[in-house]
Amino acid sequence: MININEAINIIIENTENISFEQRDIINCNNRVLAEDIYSNDNLPPFNKSAMDGYAIKSQDTVGVHKDNKIGLEVKKTIKAGDWCEDILKNGEAFKIMTGAPLPIGADSVIKIEKTAEENNIVYIESRVKQWENVIRLGEEIKTLDIALKKGALIRTSEIGLLASLGYTNITVYKSPVVALIITGDELVDIESKLEKGKIRNTNEYTLTSLIENSGAEIISFGTVTDNRSLILEKVKLALGKADIIITSGGVSVGEYDFIEDILIEVGANIKFNSVAIKPGKPITFATYDKKLIFGLPGNPLSVITTFEEFVKPAIRKIMGKRKLFSNEFDVRLSNDFKSKLGRRDFVYVHLEKENGFYHAHKIGTQSSNQLMNLTKSNGLIIIPEERETAREGEILNGRFIFE
Repeated sequence: MININEAINIIIENTENISFEQRDIINCNNRVLAEDIYSNDNLPPFNKSAMDGYAIKSQDTVGVHKDNKIGLEVKKTIKAGDWCEDILKNGEAFKIMTGAPLPIGADSVIKIEKTAEENNIVYIESRVKQWENVIRLGEEIKTLDIALKKGALIRTSEIGLLASLGYTNITVYKSPVVALIITGDELVDIESKLEKGKIRNTNEYTLTSLIENSGAEIISFGTVTDNRSLILEKVKLALGKADIIITSGGVSVGEYDFIEDILIEVGANIKFNSVAIKPGKPITFATYDKKLIFGLPGNPLSVITTFEEFVKPAIRKIMGKRKLFSNEFDVRLSNDFKSKLGRRDFVYVHLEKENGFYHAHKIGTQSSNQLMNLTKSNGLIIIPEERETAREGEILNGRFIFE
């Protein structure tokens, strides 16, 4: 049994980016850019008005104040999308809308709220500075400047920027394909009536949700009974189709726990087979060429914990993400908590912010086969390996779950 830090280091050291692919920008949400993006244009491509008002020459307002108003002749109106060839002269104003291009000769815009127009004369009673209320050509970005650097996470804002620069397709890191194999004689489909000794197959649905939320693609091989030959067949198929293989169940030391032996038979390199954590101690990690194999426990809470702690960081690294782990922060305990000496304990709690500080409240039993209480939680606290108890009022590391 190894500690969790050692386990995570082994996983990250054995995880590589798969490759790149070209994708339409609208399908790149939450993907990572695999190239530098250069601007094809100046943004904006012309001097434009930042608001509705009047395009004027700033020098026409020198000396203007409440008791010394000026009147400028309004020659025309410029709407967004128009292009004005006329040249603005001294003593003139062009009415202009937000986003419209500034006419030649103008160097400022006065807000419409600061003016009064009558009989095609706009009256101004305050000084306007040069380039006031004007967004200058190339102010956002200039042609051939780097707009987005390789490694940037593509979000809604990045998609909007790419569209504004005329990019339709970009190169991003590929998402890994994850094969899912659920084992257990006790499992039945979720639509089936429960018979004696049987439970519904929740892990397939839980893991599918976790995998999809992580940004990976999924191939599910469904449920397999505790039959060594059948599991071996599924593992071989998965190795031919996926970048990551996840099994659930069959990783302990029981008579029907076949996963480790099967991985040895197919030629996988087992890196570890148990980690000093609670829940989720019996987890196997192996590699096969550049593929990653995670043998997760069968208990639902253990499945969720081991996926979040070990599988998700690997998926994020494959996808080129810089942030592999969720943010942790100080949490004050509102109850006493017991722990298992020698194992890092991930305790699911309900976090509430009180007076600017997060407080952890118990949600009930932490039994690794129970999902009901987990629905009441929104975070967890981490009790170190050397602790058997954590007392009310103490401060521990915590974080939100499913980030």
